[in-house]
Amino acid sequence: MNNRSSLTYSESLFRPLYELNAAYVYIGSGVATGVISQVSALNSNYLDTPTIIAGGLMGVGLFKLLSTYPKMRQQLKLFINKLEFIDIDVVRYINKWKTNSKSENFKYTDKREIYIGNGFEWGPEHAQRAYQIMDMSIDLREMEIPFALKPVVYKYRKHTRSMGGKTWIHAIGNETPQIVNEETFYGHSFITGVVGSGKTTLLKMLGTGFLHMGNSIVVIDPKDDASLKEGLRSEAEALGIGHKFYEFCPARPSESCAIDILKNFAIASEIPTRIASLLKSGSGATDSFIEFGWQTISQVTDGMIYCSESPKLTEIYRYMRSGKAELLEKVLSTFYEKRFGLHWKQSKLSSMLGLGDTPLEGMQNYYTQTIPSVEKVAAVDDVMQFVTHNHEHAQKMLASVFPLFKVLCSNPLDKLLSPTRGEDDIEIIDIKRIIMDGGIIYCALNSMNDPRTAGHLAKLLLADISGCLGDRYNYGSGEERRVSILVDEVHAAVAGNDSLINNLAQGRAAKCQFVLSTQTIPDLIDMTDQATADRYLGLCNNFFSMKVTDLQTQEYVSKQFGQTNISDVGVQYSIQSGTGQALSEFSGGYKENITKTREDMFPITLIGDLPKLQYVARLSNGQKIKCKLPIIKG
Repeated sequence: MNNRSSLTYSESLFRPLYELNAAYVYIGSGVATGVISQVSALNSNYLDTPTIIAGGLMGVGLFKLLSTYPKMRQQLKLFINKLEFIDIDVVRYINKWKTNSKSENFKYTDKREIYIGNGFEWGPEHAQRAYQIMDMSIDLREMEIPFALKPVVYKYRKHTRSMGGKTWIHAIGNETPQIVNEETFYGHSFITGVVGSGKTTLLKMLGTGFLHMGNSIVVIDPKDDASLKEGLRSEAEALGIGHKFYEFCPARPSESCAIDILKNFAIASEIPTRIASLLKSGSGATDSFIEFGWQTISQVTDGMIYCSESPKLTEIYRYMRSGKAELLEKVLSTFYEKRFGLHWKQSKLSSMLGLGDTPLEGMQNYYTQTIPSVEKVAAVDDVMQFVTHNHEHAQKMLASVFPLFKVLCSNPLDKLLSPTRGEDDIEIIDIKRIIMDGGIIYCALNSMNDPRTAGHLAKLLLADISGCLGDRYNYGSGEERRVSILVDEVHAAVAGNDSLINNLAQGRAAKCQFVLSTQTIPDLIDMTDQATADRYLGLCNNFFSMKVTDLQTQEYVSKQFGQTNISDVGVQYSIQSGTGQALSEFSGGYKENITKTREDMFPITLIGDLPKLQYVARLSNGQKIKCKLPIIKG
């Protein structure tokens, strides 16, 4: 759709329907020219009565024509809809990007505002109009527009149909730019909407606003949307932080950065919890196989940390699969070195060899037979239990764990998730450092080709972010930079994801705000359960909804607006006559009565009739708004 058939931001707000304006200018200029020509033709000292009357009538006509313009404009909007655009410079001006992005201005929260679209606050008066229009005919012939405006409606009929939905929903209010305080988003946000309704455009608008506020941005996008990614990249460059834009994309490993996904943790038990959560299929799911897998991963991880090795997915998988003896030898060597010194082999190894058929068996027997229990180390005990466990039983219990590691440790994920500095020729980033210093991490997970792996990656990334936020929560000063995490198609990452729930519940204290997006509420329920889906929705203080056709989601959206009294006018006609009376003898009556009933303030059926790039929202500041999204350009 070219720009000639679409309105820009300034035109849509201050100069819409320029054809109508041009007509008014033409009429006005014609009237003025006629008056001037008539007056100039007269003697300057003489004006006859007809001329005065004609001039007065034309002036009154012009005044009436101009005074009806707002009403005609609003009525015309009942029938016309099209794409609208807003220049990025206008968004920057509204968001005061140069000022708000500076860290020294983070404390002035009352002056930090974000533009979220054009619309109005929905109230009882709009509900009343909506119910009245819903009772009209499908073509709204009861609100017939003037004949002179019909060519304008016809000209944009194709564009109106392409936007879908009911055009009049947005036209019943007086549209103004909607600008909300930054604090509105501190309590997290949830977005629903069918495919193609505009969720990504809304994410781009919000992400741009958060970037203008100086926030660190993490985007988890299963689809790799080019518009969202390039929009944030170009805005980062405009802010002078283009070098802090990082892209993680398994589908294009040569262009992707690497993330050491297990680097950030506070306690060792976090690592097996992150990995084991990938095996869960629902909230609170417990399974003996998953528990055994957690225990095995924990034993290996404890051994690696005891030997001062950084836990990596590839190394954990190698030790579990074929490196048991190697890990045990490293752990025992570290223990003996700490107990007997660096030269323990010269003094102790000979005595150990007599306790077993192999050096490793002797080291193991020496530990179990001669080291007092009070001096033994838990990490060593864990590794010994891991090594000595029945091999056949372990293979059966880890039947679901090994395929998971196989996926996460195969090319290219082995280098992207478990990089080695100095060896892998790839840029390695630390999520914790990006969050602290400011920047953007755009994670495109390639869900179209491999949705299962994309779900695993989303969980791992969110768990790593959770570890960073936990560190900030425990040891932060409270002056840290805010971090905004935008997660599209979040239903793919919610099954068994306790870290995401905890972040929603406690993330505000760590100066973190989430924006979660999915298509319908049943998507959450299908991946978890009703109670968990309700928790996700309840922990998000802002709720945005584009067009949705699912009844359960529609009911939830409608309930966000509450109910109001709707007036219903009843009309009754009566005519009475008798067969024994003359034809002229009859009686009639007319009666009107107004009743008020309690109805949904935003009718539930209208949620499925929203055009593209339009949404309704309940915000944490108490506003309930109806908005249209312009597309950012420039």
